[in-house]
Amino acid sequence: MKRLAAVGAASIALLVPAIASAAPADFRSPSVKPAPAPIVSAAPSDDGFDWEAAGVGAGAVGGLVLVAAGSFAGAYRVRTRLAR
Repeated sequence: MKRLAAVGAASIALLVPAIASAAPADFRSPSVKPAPAPIVSAAPSDDGFDWEAAGVGAGAVGGLVLVAAGSFAGAYRVRTRLAR
């Protein structure tokens, strides 16, 4: 019963933001057209350091470190079993 309550609470927590952000109904007549939005283009700023690329690189290195540590631990465990 607790699991059902937890699933229900999680479902409600996920649905509330979606319902709150839903667009309101448009009750205007179809002949009224909204004004077109102005086109705004921002020039990208080049500060010389790409944080996104640095994050991807750090994540890749972290993954490689975990794989290397796991393989060393596995090799050590196999070596100690064979030695006995």
